[in-house]
Amino acid sequence: MGLLLDVKKRLVTHEDYPHRVFGFHKMLGIACLLHFIYRFSVAAFLVDMGFDKSLGSLAWTGVHATLSLSSMIFRIPKKRIVEGSRIWPEYRLHSIIFACRSLACMLLIWFEQRTERPPMYEANVVIIFATLIAADIASWSVGEASRSSTIQDLDAPAWLRFFFSVMQFHATAGCLLGIRRYSTQFMYVWIIQFTAFLMTLRRKNLAPHNALVRTYGVMLSLGFVIATNDALSANSWALLQTLSNTAAIGRLGCRINKYVLWGGMSVLCWFARKSVSGDPSYAHLAAVWPFTWVLSVVGILVIGKAKLERDAVREAEATAKVAPRPNGSASGVKAG
Repeated sequence: MGLLLDVKKRLVTHEDYPHRVFGFHKMLGIACLLHFIYRFSVAAFLVDMGFDKSLGSLAWTGVHATLSLSSMIFRIPKKRIVEGSRIWPEYRLHSIIFACRSLACMLLIWFEQRTERPPMYEANVVIIFATLIAADIASWSVGEASRSSTIQDLDAPAWLRFFFSVMQFHATAGCLLGIRRYSTQFMYVWIIQFTAFLMTLRRKNLAPHNALVRTYGVMLSLGFVIATNDALSANSWALLQTLSNTAAIGRLGCRINKYVLWGGMSVLCWFARKSVSGDPSYAHLAAVWPFTWVLSVVGILVIGKAKLERDAVREAEATAKVAPRPNGSASGVKAG
């Protein structure tokens, strides 16, 4: 009982007042947590985690969107701390934007099913570019002093940061390709919203930094498994992997402008979908994707190796600058 009271005391601080507002967010959080548990347990054995064109599925989409938006009521530090596992203004805005991106993809599927329309893939392109623009506006709005790269500035091993970065491209490519399954997008919502909750726990000193980093890695891995299952059901796994890895190579390795990159990926998706659509005229192209996937994996490994080597050099240089000299002063700092 004493432990529970201590947890409650740390969770509910002066930053969370007024209590009525905090209570609203808390109830939404509890509802969404129970919803996640239901979808990942009972509904996991149903088709597409039990999501369909019912009004219930629509309502839950709205509940999760409201949870993300209601996080704006809290006062948080303007700058990110060194370890990087606590919420700061830019991250909060990006968390809302990217959660809403996946929810918008789910809403699109719901609308198509409800109205018995064929897939409107052009809407996926709109969602992607609306997200890019919104994220840039969000970063601009917080000011330069409050900006920080979510992954690159995280206190974590370089190889793990690279893995996190690549998985971000897999999420965006999944939204763009637009496989008509709710489950992958719902997994992305879970990763985003549960990570925000974990970062809140970290801010209240209820969870250690390293545990949060490891948990985030596990969640991304589970998301990859669900995305793999959905892609296999649509005969699009090798295609999706190729698109995701190619985007990562283009951005991380070649530094292509993100608008140019995703514009090109949108065009590629438009034609690539035909190869897995069952159209006999394009069926022969489906055999290409396993080979392009292998090539893309090689590209990722090359880019990753180069990045890890650069990071190692930077860390060595940073260590050398602060290494103590025999006389007790730090390297690069004049004694006395």
